[in-house]
Amino acid sequence: MRRLLFLVLLIALSFGQEKAGELVKKQGRVKLFREGSLAGKLVVNLPEDLFVKDILKTDYSSMAFVRLMGVNKLVLMENSVLYIEGIDRVNFEGGRALFQIRKREETRGLKVRVGSVIIGVKGTRFMVSSEEGRTSIFLKDGVLSIRKMVGEFIRYRKKEEEEYEEFKRGIEEGIRREREEYERFKEETQKEFREFVKEFELKSGEAVVIEGSEVRNIEIPPEVEEEFRLLDMF
Repeated sequence: MRRLLFLVLLIALSFGQEKAGELVKKQGRVKLFREGSLAGKLVVNLPEDLFVKDILKTDYSSMAFVRLMGVNKLVLMENSVLYIEGIDRVNFEGGRALFQIRKREETRGLKVRVGSVIIGVKGTRFMVSSEEGRTSIFLKDGVLSIRKMVGEFIRYRKKEEEEYEEFKRGIEEGIRREREEYERFKEETQKEFREFVKEFELKSGEAVVIEGSEVRNIEIPPEVEEEFRLLDMF
């Protein structure tokens, strides 16, 4: 009788788990934490089913290649943590990750939470890097909506960035200015070319870095361009 009850309980638990995808490939050490588990387990056999509330963690020089439900996939880079919050929601808790979300009418978009920032995704390839309060988002193609959960972003416009970069180049060429002049320049340009927004969009080829509430445009470096190729490996 006890065995029968135990079997019924196992079946009930298995049906209660909502499958979110599969870990189909890995490099190095990848750990999987089920809901309520503190120790986690080292993934050995592939593919490994992933369910809602699972947490994936990669060690140094390790990567996890994940197929999400439908046609979506991601690559979790080394020293990174991903929490599968729901079928269409993941919480990226640090490190670096590449995402490929294919736009299909029959599938929902994906929401990626990074700290207090929510990235709305549908039909894109992008990379997120998050470390010590600094989040960088690199968009290869498609469109991303980026929203702040609490408060507003301080979004610096492109003109301010161009003048700021020109000023830095001047310093690099040997035009050394006093610190007070630099701070005065920065304060004046920020006042003139910044705006406060709750949400903004990124388009193909664009990238931003978010520190606290401040958002600035950056270039996509060549090494990140190369890393996008990992999404074609599975």
